[in-house]
Amino acid sequence: MLGALQNALNLAKKDYEARKNRLTDLEDVLKQDADLRERVHQGDPEAIRQLLDDNLDDLTVRTEPIRIDEVLAKPIISGLSGDKTHLELRIPSRDAQGRAAQIVIADELSELLSIEDALQTYEHIKMFVADLQEGLILNYILIVIVMVLLAGLIGLRIGLGITGPLSSLIRGTRELARDNLNYRIPPGPGDEIGMLIDSFNRMANDLEENRRRRIEAEKVAAWREIARRLAHEIKNPLTPIQLTVQQMRDKYDGEDERYQKLLSDCSEIVTEEVESLRGLVQEFAEFARMPQLALTPYNLNTIVFDTAKLYSERKLDLNLQESLPNLKLDHEGMRRVLINLAENAFDAGGEDSRILIETQLEGRLVRLSILDEGPGVDRADRERIFEPYISNKQEGTGLGLAMVRSIVEEHGGKITVSDSPSGGARFDIELPTPEGFSEEQEEQS
Repeated sequence: MLGALQNALNLAKKDYEARKNRLTDLEDVLKQDADLRERVHQGDPEAIRQLLDDNLDDLTVRTEPIRIDEVLAKPIISGLSGDKTHLELRIPSRDAQGRAAQIVIADELSELLSIEDALQTYEHIKMFVADLQEGLILNYILIVIVMVLLAGLIGLRIGLGITGPLSSLIRGTRELARDNLNYRIPPGPGDEIGMLIDSFNRMANDLEENRRRRIEAEKVAAWREIARRLAHEIKNPLTPIQLTVQQMRDKYDGEDERYQKLLSDCSEIVTEEVESLRGLVQEFAEFARMPQLALTPYNLNTIVFDTAKLYSERKLDLNLQESLPNLKLDHEGMRRVLINLAENAFDAGGEDSRILIETQLEGRLVRLSILDEGPGVDRADRERIFEPYISNKQEGTGLGLAMVRSIVEEHGGKITVSDSPSGGARFDIELPTPEGFSEEQEEQS
């Protein structure tokens, strides 16, 4: 028992020396970095935060006023304050009003004193019971001492097991406050603290996803404004251009056949290009004024069947899971999504290619997949292709997939692209099931 107490005391002393060295190292930093020391002395909040934030999560830091500026305090003052072992470092600085003050960094180490007291108590009792003649009294006292010491050691162990995860949570909240939404805490034990860490990580995931969606929404809004202006600026001169060309052709009554043919050919080219620009303007306008979705309970398979009828003469296969739950969908919006993805799939694979459309219930999500036989999408482009005016096709405005993602995200879902088994592209859309969709309904489906 005496050996166990001595080992505990040695561990406590090592912990004491480690904490003491931390404060000593902090003082060395101030001595070696004159610029940082001067900024701390002048009360610069950023310098103080740089000095303290990353190293002193479990220490007490406070600011006390002093009457005059002093040089850097002596490194560590060690001694007993009341019934505790006390470490303290004082650093001259200034408070928020610019008055002379000092930053006091303190650490209370009651474990060392407690173990020392326990060791002294044990030795005193041992000397006392050595004089007792009756073995029963001796055994009883020793049992009590052992129980008290075990309770203390168990309490110390439990305390260390709690303070570690709590320190991680404190650091995590500071990282989130600094807008570092990628920060995650390693999984903790399977108790209440572990559940708290899991909740923290889920909250960080939600914050990161919400920020991503907010940024995407801001981008789409900006691109819609650009599309609206482009549609307006391009549309206005189209009609005068077309009328002017027609008038030039109609007004010429000369007999020069070569010139008449050249004028006719040029007017046809201009007319075709004007019509192409009208189509471009129409796409810009549709993207700029995408209507507000009207979400109503609807079966996704029904929309897929209706859309597939448009491609009855093409090679389109369906693999749809039966008994899908009704989702909150905008019929016209999801139909536009399917048409856009199907057209892209046929364009990528060629005239005689085959595409596959699948639906599947996965937990609390319904997955809609479109697979083609085209060349696929490079990994570097898999996120950019959903941005407006980004396209891998020689023709087109690059607005189609931007509209697709906008509609999907307004349904509360997300769209991703990966490789299909045939080497082409696979577009996956995940849509949430209704809130009332129960686990029992899921198993039945």
